[in-house]
Amino acid sequence: MTTLYRPVLIESAEQAEALPVGTLAREGANVTIKSFDGRWRWAGLDGVVQPQAEAAVGWTALVPIEAEEETRLFPARYRGERKLNGTHRKTRLVTPWEEA
Repeated sequence: MTTLYRPVLIESAEQAEALPVGTLAREGANVTIKSFDGRWRWAGLDGVVQPQAEAAVGWTALVPIEAEEETRLFPARYRGERKLNGTHRKTRLVTPWEEA
């Protein structure tokens, strides 16, 4: 499995609380991460700060999603007068479908 990150605007404190552990969020030059205890943490001038979920509203979260690698094989192709033997392999990352 591979982890990809999808940007999501945090629109409410409830949404911020529901985001999974390990979620990164940014606002301008500030970056924070949701820790295992559910608090948002970042290193600031005074050390580690633990803001409330309301403080994350308006930030852009990078939500981790799992992706599976999918490989497909295609038959040999012709290029000009030369035939390529074997198959052509194409690989892509596939994520779960999400309703818009």
